Amino acid sequence: PPPPPPPPPPLFQAEDGIRARRKSLVGSEMCIRDSAGTIQCAGKIRGTAMVVDTREFAPGLEGVVLASAAHVLYDLDRKRRFRDCEFHLQALSELSRFRVKIDFKHLVMGDFDPNQATGSLEFGEGDWAFLYIARPWRGYDPDESLPAGEFSMSSLEHFQQAGGEFRLVAFDSAAGVISMSRHCTVIESSVGDLGGGAWPGQLLDDCDSSGGSSGGGIIAILDGQQHLVGIRGGSHWSEQVFPADEYPLGPPDGARWDRNTNTNFGRAFDANIIQQLKSFSRTLETRKSLF
Repeated sequence: PPPPPPPPPPLFQAEDGIRARRKSLVGSEMCIRDSAGTIQCAGKIRGTAMVVDTREFAPGLEGVVLASAAHVLYDLDRKRRFRDCEFHLQALSELSRFRVKIDFKHLVMGDFDPNQATGSLEFGEGDWAFLYIARPWRGYDPDESLPAGEFSMSSLEHFQQAGGEFRLVAFDSAAGVISMSRHCTVIESSVGDLGGGAWPGQLLDDCDSSGGSSGGGIIAILDGQQHLVGIRGGSHWSEQVFPADEYPLGPPDGARWDRNTNTNFGRAFDANIIQQLKSFSRTLETRKSLF
């Protein structure tokens, strides 16, 4: 008899080099991971942040601008922002030269409300933040930052037709490293799916991830060029398919991605977010003598 057909490809792509550290990374892989790190507050890792290239908007700006999800800066149990947080490049908290304190005096963020239910359809639209670090880590190279690219439905369609690839770069709490999920499906939420199309710029994705991925970067790669086009916010799932008494932590690892029953979501860098980044960067550039 003929041999059995090969098994179908997995619905979730395996994370690329999940245990790789800086010393084993080369080329664009290293550049992308070098643009990511963790935000640690009150002694715990709260999420991920990305290093944004602001030279197009403010070529004279010294220091670093980080992009993340606003909620990682908050103690959601006490409904208030943490007082002391640090950024750890590449999640290398054991190396002091890669740890820098976050100054909350230089911050711009969306209208995130810690009292808002994280499971509501409206949650996520204002869940973004840009943070400024005046004195970055030793050996900082601006070429290791990621340019921000404006995301829209028309750009998504063109990107897919041209053979582009989406990736997620984020902290993986299970492995304790910054990991990369490749060949992701990324779509914009619409009426009828779990996001309900509740706000413009709500992205749904199937990128494999773990705890600590909030604030991670949704990266678009085309013709060797990489752009940060969104920030991971969290996950949606159907309580009918995944009842809380049976799945208290939500869908199990490896659960099939479906925009109607189980999906991740993020905040796209639309025209409004890009304008916020431009304004923030230019304001910092003009006030740099004050820091």
